[in-house]
Amino acid sequence: MSALEAQQNARFAALDPLLPPIAAPPSPSSEPLVVTAGGRKAGGLLTNVVHAPGSWPTLWGPSDLRDLTAVPGDSGAAGLAALLGEWRDRLRGTPAGPDSGCSLTWPSRDAEASAVLLAHGFAPMTCLAVRAAEPPDGPGTAPVTVRRAGDGDVDALTELRLAEWRYTCLVGTAVPRPEARALLRTEVVRSLRFSGLVWLAEEDGGVPVGMASCALAEAAPGNSVHGRLLPGRWGYVDTLSVGPAARGGGVGRALMAVAHRSLLEHDVRGTFLFYHPANPLSPVFWHRQGYRPLWTMWLRRPAWS
Repeated sequence: MSALEAQQNARFAALDPLLPPIAAPPSPSSEPLVVTAGGRKAGGLLTNVVHAPGSWPTLWGPSDLRDLTAVPGDSGAAGLAALLGEWRDRLRGTPAGPDSGCSLTWPSRDAEASAVLLAHGFAPMTCLAVRAAEPPDGPGTAPVTVRRAGDGDVDALTELRLAEWRYTCLVGTAVPRPEARALLRTEVVRSLRFSGLVWLAEEDGGVPVGMASCALAEAAPGNSVHGRLLPGRWGYVDTLSVGPAARGGGVGRALMAVAHRSLLEHDVRGTFLFYHPANPLSPVFWHRQGYRPLWTMWLRRPAWS
């Protein structure tokens, strides 16, 4: 472990006890970035990923994504500002179309870093939030029945996921794409087949009004949450969607009472999910469910702006 990494780990541990040791990005084509601020060194790794048209990641963000893994060490906010300035200078003059962006993920509790990122044109677009492995609240009084979804529910689940994605296009990182319905349907089928942790909420008469899709994830090397969560097994809340006409009536609470109870049966360390701070509905709901932000994904679109 380098001196910078040791300094960074010490700073993160002081910020938030749920932050794990930092992990390098998996891309072998990362470009090093080293600067000096106030006589102290700060470093980082730059990666550029271009997603193929019509691929799953393009539903949730720019197809051309430049990412910085920043390691300012004990140079703090000044070091982060210097890294962002050098990154901006390297991007100057490079082609970056409207479907591009720059991203950086940083601990949510680091307010000094937030000020630096805002000053450099980044917006807090997504939060990774965590919840302790504690029994959920009761299901409430919503007049719905929650049951495990099956192969016969693919159409209903797809429509609910499509409604959630369209809303995220308005308030989050999602990008309108013509392939959305087909991609979401494929994901619904995959979730039913491989995790099986999918639930459907129905009103009287079997009318579907909401769904929750969950999975189990290991925070271990090679996994997408390595370096984001403390090591171990976690429950992942992938999607919660309530139809527009049923929102605000307790359907989400009823679904999550069942989903959380089921995830806890798998001896998880806790549960996690992603939400968008600009969404006027989900942050309040998830905080009431016991979640709190751990990481914030900052984004600037387009990449050169």
